[in-house]
Amino acid sequence: MTSPYSETAYVDDVRSGASIQELLSTAARERSRDRYVQMGDDELDIGQLATVVEATQHRLLANGLRPGDRVAVMLPNHIGHAVLVLALLCLRIVWVPVNPRLRGRPLAHQLRSSDPSLVVVDEAFRDKVADIDAPVVAWDGSLSAGFHTPSAARPTTGRAPTADDVVSVMYTSGTTGPAKGVQVTDRMLRAAALGAAITSTPRDGDVFLLWEPLCHVGGAQVLLLPLLRPVGIAMVERFSVSRFWGQAAALGATHIHHLGGILPMLLSRPPHDAERRHRVRVSWGGGMTAQAWHAAEKRFGITVRECYGMTEASSISTYNDVGAEHGIGRAVPYFDVQVHDDAGNEVPHGTTGEIVLRQRVQGLVTPGYLDDPEATRAAWRDGWWRTGDAGRVLDGSLHYAGRLRDSLRHRGENVSAWEVESVVNTHPAVAESALVGVPAPGGEQDLLLFVLPAVDRRVDPARLLSWCADRLASYQVPRYVRTIERFPRTASERVAKTRLPRDLDHCYDGCPS
Repeated sequence: MTSPYSETAYVDDVRSGASIQELLSTAARERSRDRYVQMGDDELDIGQLATVVEATQHRLLANGLRPGDRVAVMLPNHIGHAVLVLALLCLRIVWVPVNPRLRGRPLAHQLRSSDPSLVVVDEAFRDKVADIDAPVVAWDGSLSAGFHTPSAARPTTGRAPTADDVVSVMYTSGTTGPAKGVQVTDRMLRAAALGAAITSTPRDGDVFLLWEPLCHVGGAQVLLLPLLRPVGIAMVERFSVSRFWGQAAALGATHIHHLGGILPMLLSRPPHDAERRHRVRVSWGGGMTAQAWHAAEKRFGITVRECYGMTEASSISTYNDVGAEHGIGRAVPYFDVQVHDDAGNEVPHGTTGEIVLRQRVQGLVTPGYLDDPEATRAAWRDGWWRTGDAGRVLDGSLHYAGRLRDSLRHRGENVSAWEVESVVNTHPAVAESALVGVPAPGGEQDLLLFVLPAVDRRVDPARLLSWCADRLASYQVPRYVRTIERFPRTASERVAKTRLPRDLDHCYDGCPS
């Protein structure tokens, strides 16, 4: 089923559509009794949502906060968290989502660089922010507690909001240095939700399972979907591979998000009845290989939709609603997408280069990294935003080829870690893999492959490398293999490669000297 909305309508929505505050007001007026969110036994319809968002706005203003101030939010997933986010967005108080898993220097960097006027944390995280020089409120998510009692008057900020107001600062993963704060506007968040709708093709009454943390744009965009389309949210605290299908069934979910490779994780488990006893119709997201795509559709009885994008460019730039062989698909109607060489020229069909984006509607790319104009300037070239991702165009469809900076130099050749991992992950004994570089003579790198075995399977490193040699170019075959019981992960469930060990003491060496 394709989207019932025209490309022109989507472009009009991002060019002149209502603000987040206006979307909430309109939805509350026209669809007051529609469910907004359910989590366990707790539920809010849209009318109730508007009421508690307004009360929370009062509490924020009573604490002396004003538009342009920044509030860092470090909370687990719960309904109160969603309400607080919407209240901040509507008031134009800048929401700084912080991953609760962070600690130490990475956490301190985000909190100090964002310079918040207030930090809202769960009581369990209070010790993590003990040294932060900002007021801290510990909050359990209760909608009737945590801030001052509101006044009876409607909240007012004294200024008219615009579509290009910065409403959030979202930090990148910081894989090659300190995380950068991406400034996100009202228009960008609305476009992110529209991109999710384009990709996932919802029907009236559908229910989106929200497992991803709200500190990630993948979770944030889902918060706005019920304000744009007559759909609801079913929220869980976190992703659980063992409980996932049971939760989806119990909450009546029709849509799941496969951000961060959750479908391969689910595929790695032994089959069980719960994975077919559900209402899920669509899995949408990014990072699927063709092999996992077909396997998931066959085993779970779902339709897969793929998309691609980044926080800096309104989350979703391309989508594929056709089939696995079309990669990450075609551009959403408000972006142009090309593949360029190092000089900024479009590369020939089938040639790998850098994926770049151009706005058809101004304001869909970040106005800049927070306090980092140099990084902002470096990301632009001749009107195109440089994504830092590699890709190629085949038969009119864009195909992802990994991060450019995740490209390793081995035997005089550039090796895409993503391409190697995509092949290794098809091995029946492998649940997931991660390729990294380790120093080698001559200033190049040897390839170290981390492997998470599939359930009840054992990986024989020598046989795995022999298997790889039949399926990869010689320069792509890893030298070292190391099995791992659990991968360290980011908030979006991606493998955190920077936290993988680089010592070789526990590795199998396929080319011993």
